[in-house]
Amino acid sequence: MTYGAMRRAVIGLPVTVSSAILPAGLWGCYDDETHVILIDRRLTYTAKRCTLVHELLHWRHGDTGCANNSSKVEIRTRRQTALLLIDPAELALAERMYDDDLWSIAEELNVTTQVLTDYRAMLNTSRIKERFFINA
Repeated sequence: MTYGAMRRAVIGLPVTVSSAILPAGLWGCYDDETHVILIDRRLTYTAKRCTLVHELLHWRHGDTGCANNSSKVEIRTRRQTALLLIDPAELALAERMYDDDLWSIAEELNVTTQVLTDYRAMLNTSRIKERFFINA
């Protein structure tokens, strides 16, 4: 789904999505008190798409306040964002097409390199856990 289609799909939900110029380094934010999501209008449509999914997940979970990137809430949200936006079959095809070119793979999947990196990190964590439990 494109960013525009996602914005249209949100209409009618009890959350408002708006564009704004946000402080440097902040792509989006969710305010639980007002149920408002702000997306930085200077982002690419791909970045807006990923940010919107991320902030919608914060809304869905009723998260309050901004957390740092290493908080449990933020890690959960980043993982769920990656799972929602990346199809494993499409990823496998893109990896065959572009070898290990992270930027090209992300572009093919219409996600940011951060979302792709988060997805790959989850795969690596799952593989490590599988080896640990299989060899135990």
